[in-house]
Amino acid sequence: MLTPHWLPTGWFQVGWSGDIPVDEVRPLRYFGRDLVAYRDGGGTLHVLDAYCRHLGGHLGYGGRVQDDCVVCPFHGWHWNGGGNNVHIPYQPDRPNRSRRLRAWPVREQFGVVYLWHDVASREPSWEPPNIFTDTGPHTAALDYHPASPHGLIRYGALPLHPQLVLENAADPIHFRYVHGTRHHPVFLRRWEDDAHWFSQIGFGSRWREMEPDSHNGDTLSILAAGVGLSFTSLSGSSNTLILLSTTPVDVGTSEMFQTVWLERLPGDDVPGAVESRIDAATAQLPHDITIWSHQRFEDPPALATVEGRAFADLRLWARRFYPESAGAPRLLSAANGTVQLEGEMRP
Repeated sequence: MLTPHWLPTGWFQVGWSGDIPVDEVRPLRYFGRDLVAYRDGGGTLHVLDAYCRHLGGHLGYGGRVQDDCVVCPFHGWHWNGGGNNVHIPYQPDRPNRSRRLRAWPVREQFGVVYLWHDVASREPSWEPPNIFTDTGPHTAALDYHPASPHGLIRYGALPLHPQLVLENAADPIHFRYVHGTRHHPVFLRRWEDDAHWFSQIGFGSRWREMEPDSHNGDTLSILAAGVGLSFTSLSGSSNTLILLSTTPVDVGTSEMFQTVWLERLPGDDVPGAVESRIDAATAQLPHDITIWSHQRFEDPPALATVEGRAFADLRLWARRFYPESAGAPRLLSAANGTVQLEGEMRP
């Protein structure tokens, strides 16, 4: 297979809407590039390459918003949301029309900020899923608490690759050994299309593999969208929706975000009740992170028979998000030795 590299194509989370107020400028760094995010006076969010094309000032440090543009702190050049220079204060009649900043496609949905990355600068070919309607029909009609503020959790830069996180969607066996479930969960449903890989697993001894008439109670549904976004619905006595996002920063490092929506339940108005439920819903992820942060990519993996089909299907599906790129450093596999990283990012 094509070994995963550090410049995959797709939508990736780069923060939450509240991180970037109106008329504010914020520096970002993802995919080995320095970026700048700003929100114009109308509230529209823009993400551009960070360095002014005049003399290379970083727009994210000291830059400001004026007339819906980000203004360079060095010499005051104005760059609009499309990456065009539209004003030079000491040459107002002649902006520099030959230099542009790359303008990155962005989306905001339910308070999550997504950025589209593609090494060939192709436009988005699909949209981020709607976590309330797309993870399963049983979640759509329920009433949820807002994720903010207690359900917004940032784990920071971690030494792991999005592919390792993605492969949890094909690995129900780990729940018993990492998370202490009494039984091995089993797959109830699986499907895929060009942008999504869906799996639903059932917890408890009553479930049978790929049972066609299985219901949605006591299940975990994962809708992977590309390699960086995992939309999860956990059903049972209450329903919890979780977006787990893994976004490459530099070679060897990804940033991880967790966004949690809890179904509204009686008693949630008791002080501390919602926070306690958030803590319970997020308590298991650090165990996974410890493993992912010290994991080596096995290619090919030595799989037990019951594991093989799902892993093979997922890895084959994921290949489409790793376009051939001369500047994309690979995640080296065990077959190549113990070194996991190769090269430098050259987007």
